[in-house]
This record gives sequence, C-alpha cells and structure tokens, in this order.
Amino acid sequence: MKKRIKTVLTVFLVSAVIALTVITGGYIKIRVMESKLHPVTEPFSSMKVVPMCVDYIFPLSDTEKSIGWSDYTFIGTVEEVLGTEYNELEYLWNEHWFGLYDSDPITHYRIKVKHNIKGKAPEEFTMLCWGGQQPNGMLSDMNRAMPEKDTTYVFMCTDSGENDSKIYFHTSRYLGDKKWYESSGNRDEIIRQYEEYYKNQDLSVRID
Repeated sequence: MKKRIKTVLTVFLVSAVIALTVITGGYIKIRVMESKLHPVTEPFSSMKVVPMCVDYIFPLSDTEKSIGWSDYTFIGTVEEVLGTEYNELEYLWNEHWFGLYDSDPITHYRIKVKHNIKGKAPEEFTMLCWGGQQPNGMLSDMNRAMPEKDTTYVFMCTDSGENDSKIYFHTSRYLGDKKWYESSGNRDEIIRQYEEYYKNQDLSVRID
C-alpha cells in the first residue's frame, strides 16, 4: 500500500538512548550515515523474519483487489537482487560510537518482464520492495514473501505517485524457477487466468 506505517524500532531505540542520557546526565550525539545498498548474502526464505508493521486494507490473497490496487500487473523474472538500502544511525556514548539501523529498508531487484497484463511495465527495470536484509537478519512485511533470485512470478506493482518512474512491489504469485516461462506448457493458461482477473479487478480499493 502507498501509505505505510513505519516501524517504531528506530524511534524506540533512539528515544531510549536519549532518555538514558537525560537520566544519567550523560552527553549524546547522533548522526545519520548516508543511505546505500548493502549486498544480500543469502536467500530471503532462509533468514529470520522480523515483521514490519504494515496496515493492509484488504487481504493480499484477494487477486482481483490486488490487481485493482496495482498500476502494473505482469509476469516477470527476478534476474538479480541488487541489495537492500537502509540508513545507518550512530550515537556517541562515553566517547564511543555505537551503531543503529533504520528499520524501514528497501530491497532493489532487477526485473525482466515477460508478459504485461495490466499497464505497460518496462521490459527491464529496477523494482523497489519494502523489506530486506539487515545486519540482524531479514526484516520483511507481514504476510508477504520477499521475491527470490532466478524465480518467476505474477507481479502486482504500484508507481510511487511522485512522477519519478519508481515502481514498488505490492504482492506476487509464485510460478516457478527462472525458466518457467519459457518451458512451462501452462504459460498460456496462466496468462488467460490473470487476464480474466484483470477484467474483474476491484477498483474500489484504489486511493488516487
């Protein structure tokens, strides 16, 4: 959903440090490091999940609502997981710097579009997905699996609404490994099925 409820983990940690400083009469300094992409070192499915606090207005399993919400629905493959972007925070305590991590990461994917169903997504583009790997493990939206490298999905995505050409992952339906689209005899049936969902999309969920 375009309006997200950001997790309170970072706010809580920083507030706790400030409160400790006030109580003990100590001195504190906080700095925000430049946001950058960090490599993803293992499959998301093998990482510990720390749910993000996300308020969905309808079940993600409702395909007609998910397509209605989306700006783009397409069959595509994950060519590469480019990395997870997040801010690094540090605070000074007793003359030592300690690290914190922004709890609202964004994972960047290189996506190759095989067949557009709704809208016209670029043939190849960088898809942004809330959630991803942080030093303490994976942080992911509740009730939504992170796409994996070398896999094929029906993707439902939205644009940022900021006229900046950014496309954000909403949800997906897993189809198979990267070669699925080229080799599966069920390809035409999947396309037919999702084009039918598109005809019956529920546009009442859109917030434009």
